[in-house]
Amino acid sequence: MKRLILIGTVLLCVVVAAGVLVAAGSDKKIKVMFFRGGGHDWQNCPPIIKNVLEKTNDFEVTFTENLDDLKERIKQFDIIMQYTTGMEPTKEQENGLCDFVQNGGGYVGIHSATDSFKNCDRFWEMVGGRFAGHGGGKFTVYIYDHEHPITRGMKDFEIQDETYAHNYHRNAQMRSLTRMNRGNERQSMAWVSSYGKGRVFYTSNGHDRQAWTNPHFQRLVVRGAYWAAGRKVKDPTNIR
Repeated sequence: MKRLILIGTVLLCVVVAAGVLVAAGSDKKIKVMFFRGGGHDWQNCPPIIKNVLEKTNDFEVTFTENLDDLKERIKQFDIIMQYTTGMEPTKEQENGLCDFVQNGGGYVGIHSATDSFKNCDRFWEMVGGRFAGHGGGKFTVYIYDHEHPITRGMKDFEIQDETYAHNYHRNAQMRSLTRMNRGNERQSMAWVSSYGKGRVFYTSNGHDRQAWTNPHFQRLVVRGAYWAAGRKVKDPTNIR
């Protein structure tokens, strides 16, 4: 079954299929490669989520700023999280990341991940959106999809953050989870999609420390990480 949804000013076909991913029953920790760098407060914000993730006892997070880690080292992990700005990976580096997801790895993109790798069409197709502009201030994030495991049971929340508008890849097929409506700003704030055998979750929230310490943002990202890893979605018990 398909439905049409207005995301920003672009009409996209949203695939409703990728709802529930069954956990493999594994009690092993989810190994996360957290790729960061290039802009924003990439040194101080990611440790906030690392702390929340690892206190669940389900995640093991390793930071890297090395693009070459996308080629081979990435294969040692279950999911990759990305909080970067800019950067120009080589084709081999881009393919390393996209092959990892296509072959069954998970991807969690945060905020400026879509303002990264702008020389990479395959990466754009995998993530779905590419940064086109932003606003800011305090606004409400509305839960658009109450049925998906990531957002099931979540309620609308307030956040002080930067808003992103996107250009969507011509092949993009995403399921929108959250959105914001403020004046002329009407766009999806988080979505999921599949890429080959892999799972993609992206949220445009997460500009700075004020957003990263927001407990609702933390809950959304942790839930997205569980889902991207193919595990049963849980709430963190230690959010601030």
